[in-house]
Amino acid sequence: MTTAQAREHDALARLSRVNGPGELKAAVLALVTQPADAAASLAVWQAEVDPLPTAQALLDDVGRLSDASRLPALEVLLARARLLPKPERRAMLQSTRRLMAAHAPLRPIDRLHWLMMRRRLGDHPPAAASPASHNDMAQLPPATLLQVARVTAYLSRMVPGRDPAAALAWYAQALSPFLPREMMPPCQPPDGDGLAHALDEVEALPWMLRPVLVRAWVDAAVATSLRARLPAAAADALRLAADLLDSPLPPELARQYTELEWTC
Repeated sequence: MTTAQAREHDALARLSRVNGPGELKAAVLALVTQPADAAASLAVWQAEVDPLPTAQALLDDVGRLSDASRLPALEVLLARARLLPKPERRAMLQSTRRLMAAHAPLRPIDRLHWLMMRRRLGDHPPAAASPASHNDMAQLPPATLLQVARVTAYLSRMVPGRDPAAALAWYAQALSPFLPREMMPPCQPPDGDGLAHALDEVEALPWMLRPVLVRAWVDAAVATSLRARLPAAAADALRLAADLLDSPLPPELARQYTELEWTC
C-alpha cells in the first residue's frame, strides 16, 4: 500500500463514522465543492460549516480521497442525511446552493450533484411508466426521445471531455441505437431548467429501459475514449446520471469506483 493509499484508507475510516447533522453537512459540502485550493469555494464552505470544531479535519479527510471513492462516500453520507429532520435537510440543500454559486461559472457537474442531492434529500422521483407501455427505446414517443436527446446533450459537456468534436461523436454514438442519424436533433445542451424538465420525463421511463439508456451512454463513452479507463469527470457524470435514473451501473463504469462497506 502506498502512502497515499494508506492516507485514503485512514480518511475513509474516519469518514465512515460521520453521523451528526453538523459533520454530515460539512463532509457533504466538501465532497461537492471544487478542490480545496479554490479560494471562493473554500470561503463559502467555511462560512457554511462554522463553528463546527471538526470541520477542517473533515475537509482534510475529503481531500485525501481518490476519484474512485468520492461519489460512493457522498452517496452513503446523503443516505444518512436523509434520516435527519426535514428542516436540517432543507438547510443542507440551501447551503449547497450557496456553495455552488461560488463556482463561477457554474460547472455542469454541479447541476448533476444538485439534482442528485435534491432527489436523495427529499424529492420523490416521477412515477415510472408501466413496464408494458414500451419495451423498446426506439419505440418511445418522439417527444420522449427528444428529452432523452436533451439529457444526452447535457452529458456531452462532460463525458467526452472538452473537445467539441468528441462531444458530437459521443452524442451521436450514444443515441444511434434509438434514433437514426437523420432524425437526431442537434446536440444543444439545455440550461438548468431545460435539464430538469428533460430529466422529469427520462426518469419516468419504464424500469427496464433506464439501464438500456445508461448502457448506451457508457458504451459510447468507452468506444470514443482513447484511454483504458474513462476520465474521472466522465465517469462521475455517468454515475450521477445513472443515480438520477435509479439505474444500476454497467460493469465498465462500476469498476472505476471503490464501493464502500459502510452502513447507512
